[in-house]
Amino acid sequence: MSERYTQIILLIIAVTFIVLLYQLPTSVIDNKDVQNQVNENFSLERAIELVEGDNPMEGIFMLRDIIDKNPENTDALYYLGILSLKTAQYENAVKRFNQIIFIDSSDKRAYLQLGFSNYYLGKYKTADSLFNIVMESGDSLLIKNLDFFLKSK
Repeated sequence: MSERYTQIILLIIAVTFIVLLYQLPTSVIDNKDVQNQVNENFSLERAIELVEGDNPMEGIFMLRDIIDKNPENTDALYYLGILSLKTAQYENAVKRFNQIIFIDSSDKRAYLQLGFSNYYLGKYKTADSLFNIVMESGDSLLIKNLDFFLKSK
């Protein structure tokens, strides 16, 4: 009887576990926030493809639309900031990178790009203090980018 009872309990546990596993993915997919995040990431990737491809203005409009829907999307802000830097719109770049730092002060890539923006605006002391933050971060890739920038100036 004891062996039979153990088998029944194990069977109940196994069936419960299978049912829970089956329900888990649907509860995650049904979550509107997750769906919105997936859609936003897909839109961001598409926007970047357009910016780097044949239709940059459409990509820029998509990035702006992403920010309109989610003002805290640091990736979209970052790409708009990079585009501002590339087109010598340094004040816009400063605005975008400052927004990122306000949202996430640990985003060191924003400090680096903000430093570049300030440098191009002739605000060398501000740029220097931002570059020091990057150096203190210990992020080897960012430091390498900073070194390359400084050596090219």
